[in-house]
Amino acid sequence: MDKQKILDKVTKLMALANSPGANTNEAAIALRQARSLMAQYNIDADELRASQVLEASIPTGTRRSPADWLHALAGTCAAAFDCSHLSYYHPLKGYCFKFLGKGIGPDLAAYAYSSLVMQLQKARREHVSQQKRCQLKTKRRRGQLFAEGWIGAVAYKVREFAGDLAPEIKAEITAYLTVHHPDLKQSDITPSEAKGHDRSSLYAGIRQGRHAQLHHGVGRTEQPGISHGGAR
Repeated sequence: MDKQKILDKVTKLMALANSPGANTNEAAIALRQARSLMAQYNIDADELRASQVLEASIPTGTRRSPADWLHALAGTCAAAFDCSHLSYYHPLKGYCFKFLGKGIGPDLAAYAYSSLVMQLQKARREHVSQQKRCQLKTKRRRGQLFAEGWIGAVAYKVREFAGDLAPEIKAEITAYLTVHHPDLKQSDITPSEAKGHDRSSLYAGIRQGRHAQLHHGVGRTEQPGISHGGAR
């Protein structure tokens, strides 16, 4: 039998065993059957938790490791829908972001990212083109600050639905990463320091970010360019 079908069956049995509506005998039988299947197919607790995590991936459009500001936007969208995110390299698509969570959360996080990133890229590109008589590294620094300001301004738009990552979902995502990405490296993003004239780029990003658009009422079938998949 397919491993995922076994995992789904064990999950249902565990849910029945822990259901408040189940009588003592039903709960005991369900728990016994679940443990028997786990032993028979060599399923551990992490693998069972990991099977509950769904994913949605979207290309970043670059073959270089995504810039910090792209990660910051992806992180903002992930948090808004009780998800986590990671980046990985696909030989055909280049670098992609993968959103991990439960239910429709990953799809919504990926949609929010795909909708906002195009607006941010356009605004950032226009801002950088206006930076005259300065070195390339200065333009890049100001582009980074502009993006950080922009993301900070739009954060509330996607965090309308957000809260802290639910503990049970966090545990399942941790299990998923342990099972499917054991060598994953985690890195922290340090906000850029704005000095002197660079502050105007940060403030410009904040101003323009307030006008970003993110539409509601998006379902799974209305998200072009997003590839779906579970913890298979």
